[in-house]
Amino acid sequence: MTVPTRAGPADPSWELLPVLVLRSAGFPWQLIESLAYRQTTTLLGELATHEQRAAEVASRLRPSARLTRGQQSKLRNLRPLPPSDVFDGAWLAEWNDVTGQVTRTRDQLEPAVAADAARVNAALAEIRTDPRINDAIVCSSPAVHRDLVRGATGGRIRRQLAAYAQRLAAKSETMSFFGPINYGRVDAESNAQTTLSWAGHQEIRVRQAHCAARVNDAVQAMIIDDDSLVTHLVPIRKTTTRPPRGHDPSAELIRAVDGTRTLAEIAAAGGDEVTRTVGLFRTAVAKGVLTHSWCPPATTVDPLRWTLGRIDDAGAEVTSRAVAVRSLLVKVLDLLDGYPWTPPERKLALQAEVEALLPTGGPTHRSRFYNDRVIIHEAAVGTAQLEVRGQLAHDLNAAVAPVLDLLAHEAELTRVCTNRAVARRLGPGRTPLLQALRVCADMSIEYGGRLSAKLARVVGELGADASELDVAGRLPTVPAPTAPVLCSIDVLIGTADLAAYDPDTTPLVLGDIHDAALLTPWALQFHPDSTRLLAERDTAVRRALGDQIAVNVISRRTTGLPPLEFPGVVLELGGTATAGRHRIGLDELWLDSDGDQVTLRSTTFPGRSLLFHNGELDTAVHTALALPRIRRAVLPALPHVPRLRWGNAVFSRRRWMLQSSEVQASLRGQRDLDLLLGAARLVDERGLPSRFFVKSPAERKPVYVDTASPDLLKGMARLAATDDHLAVTEALPAPTDAWLRDGELRFASELRCVYLRGGGR
Repeated sequence: MTVPTRAGPADPSWELLPVLVLRSAGFPWQLIESLAYRQTTTLLGELATHEQRAAEVASRLRPSARLTRGQQSKLRNLRPLPPSDVFDGAWLAEWNDVTGQVTRTRDQLEPAVAADAARVNAALAEIRTDPRINDAIVCSSPAVHRDLVRGATGGRIRRQLAAYAQRLAAKSETMSFFGPINYGRVDAESNAQTTLSWAGHQEIRVRQAHCAARVNDAVQAMIIDDDSLVTHLVPIRKTTTRPPRGHDPSAELIRAVDGTRTLAEIAAAGGDEVTRTVGLFRTAVAKGVLTHSWCPPATTVDPLRWTLGRIDDAGAEVTSRAVAVRSLLVKVLDLLDGYPWTPPERKLALQAEVEALLPTGGPTHRSRFYNDRVIIHEAAVGTAQLEVRGQLAHDLNAAVAPVLDLLAHEAELTRVCTNRAVARRLGPGRTPLLQALRVCADMSIEYGGRLSAKLARVVGELGADASELDVAGRLPTVPAPTAPVLCSIDVLIGTADLAAYDPDTTPLVLGDIHDAALLTPWALQFHPDSTRLLAERDTAVRRALGDQIAVNVISRRTTGLPPLEFPGVVLELGGTATAGRHRIGLDELWLDSDGDQVTLRSTTFPGRSLLFHNGELDTAVHTALALPRIRRAVLPALPHVPRLRWGNAVFSRRRWMLQSSEVQASLRGQRDLDLLLGAARLVDERGLPSRFFVKSPAERKPVYVDTASPDLLKGMARLAATDDHLAVTEALPAPTDAWLRDGELRFASELRCVYLRGGGR
């Protein structure tokens, strides 16, 4: 990769937080590579070369007479021809030489397929019996593990094993030991060499088990449903600040809630029956209007231990009433403590035990997140410590900043366009936020679209066949966003050795882009200085916000991961904020619209405009009223878009759009050789790389495909059945350019970097 544009001084308008989260795969690239038919694909490459040469020779054929059917057949099938006066002697010798090579190569294919199949079968047998892989599978898909234990065979289990191999080795997911959290620091002031300390991929410092959110919900239901315990809870008002209207049966109770008195004390003071007060309380909790003193904040990393701590601090009388709940929590937490290092077979039993102790009915919907499908999930921390210094540290800010400018400007335009659409829907006047949410529920986000249009123009000027495009100097300078921008980017460094980083040749690939500062309590739960780092994060966020009032929407915890909470005021919609936060009620928020622009306002902050914090909430109203929601660049709707970069900061990998029918036609073969031949033709016809990621609009995550693996190709064929088109993107960095190494083993990795920018800078 040639990079003519070297990054200049670090952009002072963007602040890169010094703490990095190192995300990596728990298994090496070699795990996927063991599924490849390398000998066969090498022969197929040779065969393609010979066939192309044969086609060129055939194009020069000038027979002196009409060819027989046999001769025509040999020409079509690229077979040697017998001597004949019809052919020029030199031409015939050349033809027979090249078609002889075609024939010999074809004859080697079947034995090569058999040899490759034997190797891959052995690799799959090793995969299905590997204790670490079984541990990873039971943690994320118990049903698949049960199939493995009972000795399931056949195409389905084989596809599942291949799918897990690509997930475990090609993706950096922070889940359990197969996606451990590690940490790093960036120091752009130091000219020393970047260093990595790592004891290897099998060394895991801590594995911590957590329950799915539905378990905490079951504990809370148990607490509220306990008649002897519920009266000792202190009700706490949330969502709204003003008491409901008089006709609401809960109005009197809600008015009496002061955050200090128990339900029994409130009932006694009002001269009401305790049973009636308890009934009203339970209804108000179900509606999300009230919570209570034993309900953990939605943002708490470990809500079960938080609840146990509250019980133990409640005093002897209340604790004695909570003996059943406490006993249950202790039992569940004991199971969780022993879970991580338990063998896979025992993990199935532990999952069932937790389900039996706290029946939850399973997920309320088929979650797309692994840590919500299973009742127990894990987080883990490895031993890696990365110190990023010198040119690489400098470029993580300076090289990335121009791309951030483009994306921030597009985010600002999207906010403005969506804001205008919401204003027109509401019309001039003042609208309560809750009413606006209902009125605009069916609206879509109005994207700015300028960046996509500009990219389409420069791609068109360069030509559709170009492999990459440096947009530096080709796009006009964009103005700074008027509102603050907070975002996180997963940066992949395309080098086999960080010490060899060179901005002229090493790509910094911007992977997933998030619209929030994802240096969170969950991400930092294993860091020894997590409290200090979170305080420093909050200081930096306040610095970026300036005088802008930002509103955190604390939603109900519906997955194993807690919702986000940043500096600013909090609006509790389903979830409960951390104690001591400045709360704002839903009834205090309203929209001021002139029909062309709408502003979020509050009676608490008269004359001030408010903006929501982000957390990837994909609605029109949120986008219209939030900080600019930085996103990945929307690419032009072209069959092929080259790699897009600014200097060495790659913000879009090469992408091809394929019709699913085209993929299915190429991969319809049942034999391994037919699949490999079909994939080779598809790669040749569309100019695809031999290894890539493919994504269906119907799926949340892309899958990795090596066209030398029939098992991965079958997965791609099945993916094509989910939608009418697929997006193929190059695998960049390549598996060989993996700097995270354990001996000869190579690991996918990325650095989660948090970038902040104040408005108008």
